[in-house]
Amino acid sequence: MIKYETIDFLGGHLTAFERDGHLVFISLANDGVAEFLSEYQGYELEPDTLPVAQLFHQYENGLPVDWTRVPIDFLSGTEFQTSVWRTLNQFKGTLTYSQLAEKVGRPKAIRAVASAVGKNPLPIINACHRILPKSGGVGKFRYGTLVKTQLLTLEGIKID
Repeated sequence: MIKYETIDFLGGHLTAFERDGHLVFISLANDGVAEFLSEYQGYELEPDTLPVAQLFHQYENGLPVDWTRVPIDFLSGTEFQTSVWRTLNQFKGTLTYSQLAEKVGRPKAIRAVASAVGKNPLPIINACHRILPKSGGVGKFRYGTLVKTQLLTLEGIKID
């Protein structure tokens, strides 16, 4: 059973999904349940109040949150993808894709790292929004550059 809660977040919505006390998916889409079901078939969903929702409210209000303390798990993903996602969960600051590839021990696998980042099931927790292009600017984000910019601003990260 997957429990979920949708909250108002950054002028839109955030839906958190949890299984056995571990966060497994976060959606910033208008319909987070539909996004979850498009990614993961065969799971039974149940709306609930999740304690982690308070952390997202704190984060949105500019208060520091240690996301590494939130229990996470992955419903799918290759060993390589999960290693990229776990690295995203642990680092502070910003990185480029090539720097992230080096951190996961695969310095030549920049495109594979970028692909794994794009499939990250736990945005914010696994800080894919902090991956920035070498050429400058914000870069791409599944939920759009406005949301990515808002997340970076919340964290006090300035973009050139």
